[in-house]
Amino acid sequence: MMFREAKLVALAVFHTFLLAICAANGNQTCRPSSCGDIQNISYPFRLKGDPSGCGDPDYELVCENNRTMVNLTLWKYYVADINYDHATIRVVDPGVEKGSCLSSPLYSLTREIFYYYGTYYLGWKGMTSTAVLMNCDQPVSDGSYIPITPCNATSSSSQAYVYALVGGESMEVGDIKYSCTISRTIITQFLKPGNLSMSDLQEMLLLGLELSFLSFRCKSECEVKGLVCDVNYGSHTVQCSLWKSLKSFFSNLLYTIRYLLGVDCFIQNFGYLSDGGITALAVGVNLIFQLMGKASKSQ
Repeated sequence: MMFREAKLVALAVFHTFLLAICAANGNQTCRPSSCGDIQNISYPFRLKGDPSGCGDPDYELVCENNRTMVNLTLWKYYVADINYDHATIRVVDPGVEKGSCLSSPLYSLTREIFYYYGTYYLGWKGMTSTAVLMNCDQPVSDGSYIPITPCNATSSSSQAYVYALVGGESMEVGDIKYSCTISRTIITQFLKPGNLSMSDLQEMLLLGLELSFLSFRCKSECEVKGLVCDVNYGSHTVQCSLWKSLKSFFSNLLYTIRYLLGVDCFIQNFGYLSDGGITALAVGVNLIFQLMGKASKSQ
């Protein structure tokens, strides 16, 4: 009898021990990581080497030579700042350095690299400019061309005349009016075309680009619930929309009905309903019931 009771007590203690372990693992918190000047790397970000359950793999950062780096497409950029309140991350080309000359960026970054609902989103319209660095065969007497003193220039360098031209959100080849060769195309923020100097351009390059990572909130707050996500990059907010989700569902259902019944038959009987809304759906459902009624009568 005593042996049986002792066995039950031992099993109860072991069960309690297992529950405590599970609770500890379930409540495990991920401590912020740090690398160089970035001291608070936390969700959704993770630092390479962090526990697998910490942070989102899509937002993994790496620490190289005590500098926090982020992969943008095929290239790595320095992380200068992370603002969790606004859900923004500021990145800088690793080739840009402060000095009396202009260090050329390593990469040619264009706006097309970023997508509205990718991992990162670049600003909003009216907030970016395109800067082109070029080598010219002869001097350019145009006020919009900014004379550049490159850091890699030598006395025997063939790059006798180096200029930068700042345009709007995009620039065409036709905007380059002189016999110059483009060496880099980069995007900058808050730098408008005008009476600019090399130091103005350098300052903007050192500030880098501010990218939004609000898309992670869309994924974690809206998409997991099957809701459509509306992003306001100006106010740094997201809003989950049930109505848009329903509208999208009904629209997709309508197209499915049209496909199953045959588009030609649908158009022949009811005309082309392009609104994709409740009216079109009601017509499609009505047609299904009619066909089901005919099928049951024929049996």
